[in-house]
Amino acid sequence: MAKYYILLVTLLLGLWANAQDRPILQGKCVNKDGRAVENVSVYCHDTLLISITDENGGFTFENAKAGDKLRFAHMAYEPKYYTVKEKDLSGKPVTISLQTKQHELFEVQVTANAPHIVFDNPVRSVLDYVISDDGIYLIAYRMRNTALLHLSFEMDTLHELTISSSYKNLYRDFYGFIHVISNDNVCQVGFTETTSGQKKEMFLHLPISSEKFYHDYAPIVAASDKVVITGRYAFYGLEQYYYCITPTADTSYLLEHIVDEDWRDELFFMSRTGGLDKYTLYEMNFYPTRFYIYNPIYSLDNQFYLFDYTDGETIIYDEVGKELDRHPLTFHHRKKWDGTTEVDKRWKHKMIVDRAKKEFYTLFVDDGLCTLMHIDLPTGNATPVIDLRGYPFAEQLRVYNGVLYFLYPTGNNHRQALFQVKLDDF
Repeated sequence: MAKYYILLVTLLLGLWANAQDRPILQGKCVNKDGRAVENVSVYCHDTLLISITDENGGFTFENAKAGDKLRFAHMAYEPKYYTVKEKDLSGKPVTISLQTKQHELFEVQVTANAPHIVFDNPVRSVLDYVISDDGIYLIAYRMRNTALLHLSFEMDTLHELTISSSYKNLYRDFYGFIHVISNDNVCQVGFTETTSGQKKEMFLHLPISSEKFYHDYAPIVAASDKVVITGRYAFYGLEQYYYCITPTADTSYLLEHIVDEDWRDELFFMSRTGGLDKYTLYEMNFYPTRFYIYNPIYSLDNQFYLFDYTDGETIIYDEVGKELDRHPLTFHHRKKWDGTTEVDKRWKHKMIVDRAKKEFYTLFVDDGLCTLMHIDLPTGNATPVIDLRGYPFAEQLRVYNGVLYFLYPTGNNHRQALFQVKLDDF
């Protein structure tokens, strides 16, 4: 009996070792601007579906071998083909760059309640935009001729500034200041003013390195008149800490500590017993956001709103972090056939804040169709507001003063335009 037991253990250990030694191809799909592309179907030898990219653009192909021919398919991008090389199996991830389809989009009937283009330039593409209380800031890209535009909400150009084509992203910080970002440095947007305080000319402050900018700004997630809140992760992103810091008094205290106990305990047990194979370790290092719990916090009118999806509740604090109220948060769960609940895979772990109307929204995506959902704070439920039928895989959705904005390709030369639609009529 002991001999058979030893034989069985040996066989299982052999199978486990073989599983660890399986050649694995890791990769990521990005668009021409380097942003991750989700829901790309990855086929082997044109027919066998092996993976679908996640929200970080990542895909995995187990048992890959040199010479395998991969096809990447997405309804908004041209098909892409790639032949696996021997060096791709060494652990270094492969980056697949996709190009927007060049054919004209389907005609969409434009009515008063339907999305319509609000900014489109025949030779420029909108790379990024942010919304501030004084209008919309937008980067319009053209090779060797990139412009930073400040638009009114009626889409009148208030200010325009030619900037380096290396600047491709915008960032609105927790105090409302606007920054333009390149791979190497970051500049804050400023204005000269008249004696009456009216904005005259737009300019960029002296740049600081991207490394210093992210070091200074990345930990800060929200701010009030009295404190700033910093956040950090621990244990592979399965623990999340929020701290209140009082800059004037140079003091700090813990606001909230959130833990995904089930997944953390399981991962801890696996690490102690040697059950973590190199595939899981690779995933944790190359795609860390797959493990990070998602519990964002926002500041509105000197109050903080923490959406604790891990524990299923919304917590509201005053301007110094004192708890005011708690509400259930349930819309992101769905019931299974056995009565238990699980996170709805259609929910995109993303929130959109309308700072003008102090409303919160989230996104559900099903087969590329984005549905904007309004979150009701007292009940924790979410109701559909609008689905972007005819605009699959719309990007960078934002809401301000009851208006939804998003970027979407237009024409046949890879341009993106800014669209908007009023939500009050839905």
